[in-house]
Amino acid sequence: MWILGVHTPEKRSFIDILHKIKNGDKLLKDRFISDYRPFIIKSVSKVLNNKFIDIENSEEYSIGLIAFNEAIEKYNEDRKCSFKKFSYQVIQRRLIDYRRKNQKSSVVYPFSYFEGDETYDFEEKFFKSEYSDHVYNFEIREEFSSFVKKMGDFGISMNDLVNTMPKHKDSRKTCVKIAKHIVEDENLYDKLTIKKTIPFKSLSKYIDVSQRTVERNRKYIIALVLILKSDLDIIKNYIKHLE
Repeated sequence: MWILGVHTPEKRSFIDILHKIKNGDKLLKDRFISDYRPFIIKSVSKVLNNKFIDIENSEEYSIGLIAFNEAIEKYNEDRKCSFKKFSYQVIQRRLIDYRRKNQKSSVVYPFSYFEGDETYDFEEKFFKSEYSDHVYNFEIREEFSSFVKKMGDFGISMNDLVNTMPKHKDSRKTCVKIAKHIVEDENLYDKLTIKKTIPFKSLSKYIDVSQRTVERNRKYIIALVLILKSDLDIIKNYIKHLE
């Protein structure tokens, strides 16, 4: 295994090796990757919550190898972290991207849990055994945390959202229609963000909906607007299921 001393000749030698690899020394690169194979396997397994990695048949291992190659190309001696730490971060990021792409279209998304009448702890219910994938759970926690913060800026809590979500499918579709119209109209969206409420008078000029409907579903509509205007890709899929 290559030695990674800090501020030592070995560290300089290691950087020189990376430079040679980047300059096209294929044999050196193959040896370097071969020496680091146990590290790559361990990193992939760690990201996947200590899952056993079959290197002959594992797509995740292939992603790990590609990510390790990327780390070799992008690492430089000015970075404050070691090559191992940097390459692990790249492997983790690429595996997260891969698992998101392949899983987010097939799971039951968080909002579907709001359709019941009971009050519950969201995380306790969502992160149960059937959603035990470590990478996916990490992503959904990150998105969920961001979403809750955005709602808080509008004075909306999770309990508010649970208690005000329309129970009928047609009502939810109407709310999605309203939310999309606000998102697509820059003037309406600006008024929403400034006043922290739905500008009904301006909205009613473009869409046929009663003030009572808007007011009754105000918090839910605002939540939909925040999702549509965000990069919360996993939660966004909920809206697609309503259309």
